[in-house]
Amino acid sequence: MKLLYLLIPALLLTACGEEPETYTEYTPVLLKRSDLEKSIKVESARPINDAGKIYRKGSLLFINEKFEGVHVYNNADPKKPVALGFIKIPGNVDITINNDIIYADNAVDLVALRYSNEQIQILDRDRDVFPEIVAPDFGNIPDEYTAANRPENTVIVKWEKL
Repeated sequence: MKLLYLLIPALLLTACGEEPETYTEYTPVLLKRSDLEKSIKVESARPINDAGKIYRKGSLLFINEKFEGVHVYNNADPKKPVALGFIKIPGNVDITINNDIIYADNAVDLVALRYSNEQIQILDRDRDVFPEIVAPDFGNIPDEYTAANRPENTVIVKWEKL
């Protein structure tokens, strides 16, 4: 009998129907695939606005700027780090380094890079390795921006508040 009292509320909750759909309060920033593949470059140092993960390799410090790229600092003197530049990588949220190769997400792609003497060399690109970047509020992608309905050969590189 006790089992029946436990089972009835569970059945009632599951019989209420589907959860309502939620829509995002953000709009995606799209980049043409051809532009995405030419988008990685070293720029002058700039202030950090929305820091993500930090990676240290030797005397270099790499600080992710969410969805924008990676700040590079000479950290030989941790009391006085020197900004060397910014590696622009649209859609980037994470990097790792093995030996002297930087592996980074470039929106949905995985890229292998070599950073040396404030220059970047793209070694390899694997397309469509990662899922598309989701909106920060995890709402549904508006119909016009799903892969099937948005402009052909475009990739979401970040989301902006409406």
